[in-house]
Amino acid sequence: MGHIIRASTSSQIHSRLTTNISSWTHILCATQRKPDTALNQDQAVAIFSAKISRARATAPLPVARPQDRVNGKMRSARVNCGADSDYPLRSTNVRNVGEATFMGQWWLPGQNKRRSPGTLIMGDHSPELSLSSLSDMSINHIDDTTWPDIPIMHGASMGNCLTLLDVLTTKVSSSLGSRSEETRSTFNVGTALVGQSHLNSTEECRFNHASIQLPNFNEWVNRSPYRWTFSNSTTAVELAPLPPLRADVDGCKITAWRSTTSKIGRLSSAGFTSYEVIELRLDERLPLEEIEYRYIRPLEQLISLATGTSCQAFNIEVGIYDDPEGNTAEPSISSYAVRRTKTDMEMQEDAKIRQHMRFGMNCKEFPPNIEFPELVPKWFSLQAKISTVCDLIFSGRQKSGGYLQQKMFTIASALEGLHRGLNPGYEKKSPAERARNNAIIEAVHDTLPQHRNWLKDAIASAHRKTYSFRIQELLNKTDNLMSEVVGNEVEWTRQLTGIRNGIGHVLASQDKKTVEQVFAILQSAQLLAEMILLRELGFSTHECRRSFEHHWEINSARHHVKKGFPEWFTG
Repeated sequence: MGHIIRASTSSQIHSRLTTNISSWTHILCATQRKPDTALNQDQAVAIFSAKISRARATAPLPVARPQDRVNGKMRSARVNCGADSDYPLRSTNVRNVGEATFMGQWWLPGQNKRRSPGTLIMGDHSPELSLSSLSDMSINHIDDTTWPDIPIMHGASMGNCLTLLDVLTTKVSSSLGSRSEETRSTFNVGTALVGQSHLNSTEECRFNHASIQLPNFNEWVNRSPYRWTFSNSTTAVELAPLPPLRADVDGCKITAWRSTTSKIGRLSSAGFTSYEVIELRLDERLPLEEIEYRYIRPLEQLISLATGTSCQAFNIEVGIYDDPEGNTAEPSISSYAVRRTKTDMEMQEDAKIRQHMRFGMNCKEFPPNIEFPELVPKWFSLQAKISTVCDLIFSGRQKSGGYLQQKMFTIASALEGLHRGLNPGYEKKSPAERARNNAIIEAVHDTLPQHRNWLKDAIASAHRKTYSFRIQELLNKTDNLMSEVVGNEVEWTRQLTGIRNGIGHVLASQDKKTVEQVFAILQSAQLLAEMILLRELGFSTHECRRSFEHHWEINSARHHVKKGFPEWFTG
């Protein structure tokens, strides 16, 4: 039996939508039809119903319209489900942004009449640009003897404007013909920005908006806009409005909102795709690298902490919101997709279900549950104190983390840095410690004055705590929860200290450890570091236990420690 795709709403909107929308429903109904019944193409047009949430007028939202028909079918129409006076940044007009290959024309800023044909290929690690040009069209800065760094390069491909940043010449070759010389050049590109306009200098590459997607973020938020109803032969899917999640951090407003794409085809499939998008609105324009380090990186690490897996943002867009006269009704927004690899537009691994996460939202059966506006500012405040330490901790979750000893030394150093960052008072001498040092130095001055300076330098750092002391204090923060994992905390601390010193000082004793033993210490040390982070976010011991039991992490780490050091669990 065939099916008719029809849309049922209170009002029909077929082209540009400028109505202020705060909530909307989009119903897709499937009913049976006779095989000889013709399908009306207009019935396949995406129709939206909109209602005004407030009596007073507010700034209109930019809402995506169904795109023009192509080959008798409707293109996908993306709907940005913002709320109130939000103006979602994500662009709906830039097409083919997710391509892995861009063939077109390339030139330097200010030299658009001297274009060269070429191809930009998104590789596994970075983009690579290949140019092939005749002598009268070659770029002035490139010849056989010069290997310049090019900060900005422009390109045009498939109707898009591309701005290439940090362009490095890697290869130049020439072939001389009877009438002309052909030059082939290869460049390594740091970042490609794909949009509808070019950026002419590095000074212009500063943005005050960004939007990203994060792996597992949909499951972490754990909310669905879909509502299903069944009546006789009709099945209806309603997309209910979801409120945005907001959090304010230093220099930035973070909003998580739901983006929905509807796909309506004349003779093919129809349906919805809905996902969470994180939008960053900055107080000032910043370079892309600084936006990534100050705001995107902490969000990645927060989801890594929640899931126990690596997290790397994808589908990144940056933009410039320019409203010098305060006319928020029609803000000027320029957005650019950030491209670096062929896989940076989509999530590359299967999602982790909420029930296996350490914490998240909207799941009473698997606590702890958090509130987005409360947890995110707490996390950014913690990052302000131990940002570099968090880099060390979560580097162990990366798939390309390196050798076992490298990971071991990294997490051992991270634990020391974690204690230092959380206890800055230990780095300062107390009045009693200063008096003690002065008394010792004066006593030596009378008997062995020639050794006074040496002794002064030797005891200058005597107030700083030992590595073992720091690890024991971190263990104490877990209220004996880690003792269930490692069995004997004293012996575990001694082994961790020995492995750390053995790797750092290249001691022969390090070679006596088996792979199982080093891996056991690594797993348990990683668990300790992430458990301390949860405690610093305000999670109780009971909540920490629940967090690490959802996916059997405590049992797994305990199994490895018991396998490497069975004597710690006797008696």
